[in-house]
Amino acid sequence: MRLKAIMLGTTMAAALMLAACSKEPKGQVVAVVNGDEVSMAELNAELAGVNIPDNIDRAMLRRQVLERIIDRKLLVQKAKEQGLDKTPEYVSQQRRLDENLLVSMLGQKVAQTVPAPDDRDVTQYVADNPTMFGQRQRLLLDQLQFEAPKDNKQLLNLRDAHSLDDIAAILQKMGLASRRGRGVIDTGRLDPQLMSRINQMPAGEPFVLPSNGSFVASVIVGRDQIATPNNVQRAVATEAVRRRALFNESKAQIERARQQADIKYQSGFEPKKQAEARKAMPVDKPEVPDDPIATGQPIGAAPGTVPPPPAAAADTAPPPSPAAPPAQ
Repeated sequence: MRLKAIMLGTTMAAALMLAACSKEPKGQVVAVVNGDEVSMAELNAELAGVNIPDNIDRAMLRRQVLERIIDRKLLVQKAKEQGLDKTPEYVSQQRRLDENLLVSMLGQKVAQTVPAPDDRDVTQYVADNPTMFGQRQRLLLDQLQFEAPKDNKQLLNLRDAHSLDDIAAILQKMGLASRRGRGVIDTGRLDPQLMSRINQMPAGEPFVLPSNGSFVASVIVGRDQIATPNNVQRAVATEAVRRRALFNESKAQIERARQQADIKYQSGFEPKKQAEARKAMPVDKPEVPDDPIATGQPIGAAPGTVPPPPAAAADTAPPPSPAAPPAQ
């Protein structure tokens, strides 16, 4: 009986392998890789993410993209042969990717429900953000670039500096090397509120902005006006107002979902306000869960990083553009 079962299992496995090998690329299937089909829809989806110039041979590009898909499937098959798709790391990352994809798709769906901005809102946005439009400038900067300290609180030591020389001296005492140079900032790329604070500073006063993992201290040494055509201003402002509406709607959906959700935290992982309220409870009536280690209960995983809002629901202004690193 056991021999018969083994033979039956072998026969079924052989049949499955034969079926996989017998698959033919036809119809909506453009290729078969060790029995794994590549569909026309999959190829088109891959092409949709490629910036295709008008003068390129699309048939040749399609073949190149197909070969890239085949290479990827071969690597995936190799990874599965080694059991990598069964590891806890894969399962965790796959879940995070799935969640972020769903959040992105939800953002796209929300974007379809947000109406085009009202012309008055666009006009008001242009008026409220002059450094992005009518008063847009190119700031010429004298700069000092330095690496981030181990503790960013050390940057508070720079509050009393009133020149780049002062900053250089403080950095030297902190043991941080610095590099002098020149740079440029387009005020249209900066958060208007940040630019407003910079404009309120006394002439020659340095300001510090992050730049690709390091910091750049800058002093404005010149300003050039940037003329922006009215139609370009309107287009940029329209998109900014629309993104603000998308952001607000996304935020509102999160708030509504939180109000309706049943969310429970392990002690020590709750939001700060809840933690402070818990600490303020009477000592004789603690509402603290039992120690999971002492009771043998499973310990909950640390909360993951909250996924960012969908790209369509980004904040209103362009992201602050860090100061350009000093030129050599």
